[in-house]
Amino acid sequence: MVFATILENHMNRNFLFCLLFVLPLPAMALLNVTVIQGLDGEAEYGKQFSAQVKTVFSAVESVTDKNNIVVFSGNDVSRDKLLAHFDQLGKTLKPVDQLLVIMVGHGSYDGFEYKFNIPGPDLTGADLVNMLKVQTTKLQVIINTSSSSGALLDLLKGDGRTVITATRNGEERLATRFGTYFTNALEDSAADINKNNAVSLQEAFTYAERMSKDYFENQGQLATEHPVMSGDKATQFVLARTVTGATDTSDPELAQLLIKREQLDISIEQLQLRKDELPADDYLNQLQQLMIDMSLVQDSIDQKGQPAGEK
Repeated sequence: MVFATILENHMNRNFLFCLLFVLPLPAMALLNVTVIQGLDGEAEYGKQFSAQVKTVFSAVESVTDKNNIVVFSGNDVSRDKLLAHFDQLGKTLKPVDQLLVIMVGHGSYDGFEYKFNIPGPDLTGADLVNMLKVQTTKLQVIINTSSSSGALLDLLKGDGRTVITATRNGEERLATRFGTYFTNALEDSAADINKNNAVSLQEAFTYAERMSKDYFENQGQLATEHPVMSGDKATQFVLARTVTGATDTSDPELAQLLIKREQLDISIEQLQLRKDELPADDYLNQLQQLMIDMSLVQDSIDQKGQPAGEK
């Protein structure tokens, strides 16, 4: 790299190597995740929903601290608790932070109102609108894998918000398969279309949409669900990393370099998500600095014999 070559003309490589670990990374946005598991209705659905929630937790733990992940399930789920939780998030999360909400369970629609089935009073579409309205975070993602979830599409549309539903309207009322396929995508390397060791929101949706369609075609049945996604941030929003920086290595310096590279990857992804919020010059300057930092880290990894594509 030209930049690295110029630097090496003015300082020895050992100093450059040390510099990589003292240069601060740009402040990273906080990704807060809320997972809501609704009523199962039948024991078999309960097993499916619990497995999906477990997969989601494991996946998002690779992109945010586990302390930022809250799961509501069983007796912990109630309308009052959920409203209080989102009210608190609205007071604590910053505009640059990110909010991901995943709803796993059954839904219903009577032609007028959508309801997500939980113990006690159900969570209505109006409740969801209010829960999201109080958030100051500009980037919000809500994924609802329930039946009739398509009834929420018009209700939840908003600037900076991406909405995924398992059905295209409220009239598709049968239990869905989309949730299983969507969560499977988070741990299936086949979903990683661009082979960057991460599964984006777009990749997970594309995988689950295709698997849902294939299921009904293979069964010779008319599809009873048609997944829908609205929003323009899905490509950059990473849901899971299939390989993390904690790659096994006997070299502690190499291990630190791999972690540094992963942190830079996350910083670049987060900056790309905020592109529309920043002045063009600020965005380009920040991106350029991150790419320079990434180049320096990768040069040092290459010097230690770590293949560029292996993370």
